[in-house]
Amino acid sequence: MRLLRRLLSAVKRTLLGLLPLLAVPDDPFAERRLSAEEYRLFLAMDRRERYHGCAVARALLRRRPDAPPLLVRAALLHDVGKSCRPYRVWQRILVHLYAPQSVPPEPRYPGFWGEVQAKVHHPTYGAQMILAAGGCGRVASLVERHHDPAGDPDAEWLRLVDDGI
Repeated sequence: MRLLRRLLSAVKRTLLGLLPLLAVPDDPFAERRLSAEEYRLFLAMDRRERYHGCAVARALLRRRPDAPPLLVRAALLHDVGKSCRPYRVWQRILVHLYAPQSVPPEPRYPGFWGEVQAKVHHPTYGAQMILAAGGCGRVASLVERHHDPAGDPDAEWLRLVDDGI
């Protein structure tokens, strides 16, 4: 069942990548939940990533209505680290098909290898961006851990919901 959900999610995200006008992010929903600094970062994300962030935040609230506001903010921003690169559908598809995990985070590369870096290291990039913008340290920590929760129950919730979208 989990494999089927992941496959459907990949198909949906590929369609949204190819047809970005289908991705209609709920920016007012995000604005009501994020700090001003975090909302500026959110708006700098590609509309497809904003749509995905809203979907993850809403799914989190459906599954856990008592979710702490900091966790909802992290859900909205969990992929903000990908916004350091332009959204190129063909590169994203190639990276999902072949993405070695051993690429260093710095220096940042152009082209395909830069996209690999963004896929592998976007949690760290996102946390750095949030902190540099004056955002909340706990939100940054959750974003940094959203693929590897390391025992943090809130980060585990974020990973679980993101994997299900």
